[in-house]
Parts: sequence; structure tokens; C-alpha cells
Amino acid sequence: MKIQMIGHASIFVETQDCKIMMDPVLWDEFCEVTTSICPQREVIYDQIPEYDVLVISHRHLDHFDIRSLAYLPKNVDVFIPKDKLVENSLRQLGYSRIYTLSDSSEVTIGSTTLIATRSENRVPEYGMIFADPSGVFWNQVDSEVNAKTINFVKSRYPTIDFLLASWQPMLETEYQYNQSLSFPFPGYSHILQLIGLIKPKSISPGANGFKFIDGSAWLNKVVFPVTQEQFCRDIEKVCPATENIFALQPGDICEIQNGTSTYLAGKSQFVKTVKNDREILYFSPVTANGELIDRNPNNYDISEMKQTIEEEVCVNLEKFFMEHKNDLFAEYFHWEVRYQIEIVFPDSSQKWYFDFTEDPIQCRTGSNPLANVFNIITASSFYGVLKSDKTWDYPGTGGYLRAFEKLYIASTHGTMRPDIKSINFSPLALKYPYKTVFENFLCKEAEKWAKKYENKQIPSENKTRMMKFGNNLIRVYPQNIQEHQLITAST
Repeated sequence: MKIQMIGHASIFVETQDCKIMMDPVLWDEFCEVTTSICPQREVIYDQIPEYDVLVISHRHLDHFDIRSLAYLPKNVDVFIPKDKLVENSLRQLGYSRIYTLSDSSEVTIGSTTLIATRSENRVPEYGMIFADPSGVFWNQVDSEVNAKTINFVKSRYPTIDFLLASWQPMLETEYQYNQSLSFPFPGYSHILQLIGLIKPKSISPGANGFKFIDGSAWLNKVVFPVTQEQFCRDIEKVCPATENIFALQPGDICEIQNGTSTYLAGKSQFVKTVKNDREILYFSPVTANGELIDRNPNNYDISEMKQTIEEEVCVNLEKFFMEHKNDLFAEYFHWEVRYQIEIVFPDSSQKWYFDFTEDPIQCRTGSNPLANVFNIITASSFYGVLKSDKTWDYPGTGGYLRAFEKLYIASTHGTMRPDIKSINFSPLALKYPYKTVFENFLCKEAEKWAKKYENKQIPSENKTRMMKFGNNLIRVYPQNIQEHQLITAST
């Protein structure tokens, strides 16, 4: 069996008896021109192989693309859910050999068996099992499975040779409906637990290979909380016996022979990845629709800022982490923190990261798809803190500092979370403590303004003094002071 990734949820499957196109989306800018395939791909249309079976998982437009279906041949067997809207649209396009499948429906084509697997998300939709003498492949598509469905599949096929997994706990409408943008720990943990029950021999994250474009592009920072790299790393812990973990990109192939899956990067003849732009999908809810801008209100010299900050981050912060790895940052090692800091300058931005799963800890330039603790701060506010021109209140409450975390450890039981209150998620605040920064700021402010107004005094001909009587302070005038002194002397 051979599975070719066309992009997102579109795949081409060759079994020993048939060739199958599933959920074809062949042109970019789909879903009413709000989305495009990510990573960027090229489809060579005149090289698309012939096939005899078309499978549609459900009606959503990133799976049921009318333009693609209109372009493709119509004289094939088509399998769809029980959805009259899908059926009527296909007939309007010229398809006639249409067959509806319900939960657990089977299709037999020679030695090949297709089984529609139930989804708890009743669109209606299904996932699909493909089985032939070479092995068993389960494409979960967008389906929401549960333990009962897994038990049914395992009763038929105890070993799943390759799983194209439903894996991304998407946050598609949370921002628009004023809901939480925190990392969805319970939902993701549940996904991992279910995959732990399946125990596939090989696995790849499936679907969710798209990006939002144009006016919808801001959603890329909100919708996809998990990176492919993060998911693959977690599966290593959830399913330690899994033989092969990889992420199929457009143009990649998974080939199954005798139950063993082989990953073949870029071997497709009709589709290929042309640009790896998946970094634009990295989760950053604190900057969605509100990018940090450094207007440099103090007019600091930009080149001096860059030099100073780079030294602080790459030299001093790295040294600080190593010096305190056994005290301040002991829990960072335990919880496998990968800390990413982004400094936004007036004319650019720079990212660095520190991996606390390594020893020694090193400062590295760029983004880390496994990062789980994030600080984003404008350069002038950070530089102001370093120069004692600002306190941490300036970036913190002024809107020039953003921070978030998605910290957990994957296990065979799902995910484990630390006691968030026990961990300081701002390494900058540990390196430059609030109290010290505040004291330095006040000292500098006092020095500056005292010098400016050093001759500013309130005229006073008579000296007064505050004297303490028990818990009371009383202002005493000169004559009272003299009387008090005389009384004290006589006694």
C-alpha cells in the first residue's frame, strides 16, 4: 500500500486492488479564499494518476472542494457520508456512481477492505480504514473518535500499521467569541490518551496542513496550538513502542509492506513542497490582532540597543541560566522548558531560545517549534529596564511585554501539568528582579530630579520639628521646643 500526501487532508492511496483519491483540494486559496495549503506546495495537474475510487469524508470546504471535484474524472465510484447536500452537489457536477456509508460500513474491492469509522462530531463525517494484504492504514481525517470506536477498529485489526492521526485541538472561534485562548491542555491530553490506546506501529499528524491568508491571516497565531514537531515528540512518550514517527508534507509518501511503514520524503510524481512556511502557524495568542510595535519613545540609539540586548541575552542570560540551573531553574529542567524570547525593535525583531533539556544550556538564534515558555518584549522597554530608566511596570502594565506558556509533559496517560503558581515563567524577571530594578529606577530618578530642582525650597523663617510622644507625632514650634528643653533640664 502507498499513501501520497497531496496537502492538508488530501491523500492518494494505492492498494493492491484499487487507487483512491480522498478529500481532493487541488488548488490553493480554498474555503472561500480564506485558506491555503501549508507548507506551500505545487500540484502538477497533468501528472495526477488515474484512480477508480473517490472518498469524501464530510462536507466542510477544506475537504469538499467543488472546483477540484469539477476538474477530476466523474466515472469513478464515490463513497460519501449520508449527506444529501454532498450527494446533490456531486450529481450536479456529473458524478453518478455515488454510494453512502454509515458508521462501520464496509467496502470490499478484491483483497482490499475500506471501513468507515464513526466520528462523535456528527457533521456527518467519518474516518476511513484501508486494509489489504500489505497492511492496515487508518486515516482519522477530522473525526472525533472515542474508546468505543477504537475498540471496534482493534477488534477487526488489532495492529494499525500506519495512523494518519486527528491531532490538533484547534481554536477556530475562541477569539471571535471571547473565549479562552489558553493552550487547550484537557483536549490535547485526551487526544494523546486515545492514540495511546491505538498504539500504531507508525504515525503521522494528519490534516490541519493549511494556513489562513489575507484578512484572515491573523488567525494563524490562534488556531493551531500544537506544532507538528511537538506532536511527534509527544508521541515518542505516549507510544514508546511506535516504530516510525514522521510528518507527511505535500509530495511525501508512506509505503506499507508486510506491515512495515517506510517514509519517503518528496517522492511523489505529481505534487511537491516548494517552501516550508510552517513557522507562520506557530501559536502566539498574545500577539493575535495586536502586534507589538516599538515606537522607541526615549529615542534610544537603535544600533546601541541591539548590541546591548544581544549581549544581555546571548551572553549574560545564558551564563545566568547555567549558574542557577540547580536552584532557580531546577523545575525548568524537570518540566523540559524550552524558553523562547522575542525582542521587537523599531525596525525589526529578533528571536532566541534556550533549551533546558540540554546541558549546557545554550542561546540559539531563531524559533523553536518545541518552545513552551514565551516572552515577547519591545526593545526600548527592555533596554530601559537595563539602563534603570524603566521599571518592570512599564512594559508589563503598559502593554510592551507579552508572555504565555503551554507547559506539560506527555506520558502514556496523556499530559501532566506543573503547579503553575510554583514556577516563574519570566526568566527575565529572575535575572533582573523587580525589587532591584525598582530600586535602581528610583535612585536614578531621584538623582536626576534632585539635580534639576536642587534650589527649590519652601521659605521658612521659623524652624519646626516633629516630636514623638508614644505613638503620636506632633509638630513642635520653636517656643515649644525651648519650653520642653527647660522642663527636661530642671527635672
